[in-house]
Amino acid sequence: MAWLKLTKKALYLMQSNSDKYLKKADLRPHNLAAEEYRLDVPKDWFQAVDAPRAMIVDIDDSQPEPQPAPKPPPVLDAYQQVLTTKDWGAQPRSSFPRTTPKYIVIHHTFHRNPPHDFSQRTLDGAKRLAKSIQKDHIYGNGWSDSGHNFLNTTGGFLLEGRHGSLEAVMRGYSIRSAHARQDSSRLLPGGNSSPGIESEGNFTSAAMGQKQWNSLVALCAAICQSCRINPNNIRGHRDFSYTKCPGDWLYAQLPRLRQEVRAKLSG
Repeated sequence: MAWLKLTKKALYLMQSNSDKYLKKADLRPHNLAAEEYRLDVPKDWFQAVDAPRAMIVDIDDSQPEPQPAPKPPPVLDAYQQVLTTKDWGAQPRSSFPRTTPKYIVIHHTFHRNPPHDFSQRTLDGAKRLAKSIQKDHIYGNGWSDSGHNFLNTTGGFLLEGRHGSLEAVMRGYSIRSAHARQDSSRLLPGGNSSPGIESEGNFTSAAMGQKQWNSLVALCAAICQSCRINPNNIRGHRDFSYTKCPGDWLYAQLPRLRQEVRAKLSG
């Protein structure tokens, strides 16, 4: 196979994947003002029976400007902030099946709110909280791993929950978990097949701090983008199970959360 290189008043036929010249074809002037030239074309260059015998070409010796490597969409930057299970020292667990998610499921941990929050808004505290929840879910609930996919602490730290969750959402999938079973046919199905985000705190009546809220919006936007989830499908745990989770205050904020996620995606 050969390819063509157009240079000033000449056309070079070159060997594929190399810079070796096979032949040179001279161009004849066609419209000098427009720097257009005529090239007689060998018939066997084309597949068609009625292939042209000549082409009119214009000369452009300019080299294209080098383009910078494309940057990841800013929305996905939230993934770079997530501490993996390895980062926070999770107990090793087996792998879990991948699913195609439809929702993002919002929870609260029902821990005390600031200034008495478990994590004390520090990175070390966030890691201790993740370990505590994993231990409780494994030995208290009898689950295989942390029941949720992500944890959002009062300090705005984002941590991977169930093993493999971060890689899965970055590829457009979710890891089947145990955070939102369907308790009734009158409730939504598919909670455990969709990413579940635990927000540290008790949001029955207390409001979430701005830093924690911002990290929740950023993570939801990233998941919506990479998993192609409509922000309308950001739902609360109580939409799937008979529970008061994620608390009356946070559940009432879901329309605002959807709106801010849409704005971030469009913006």
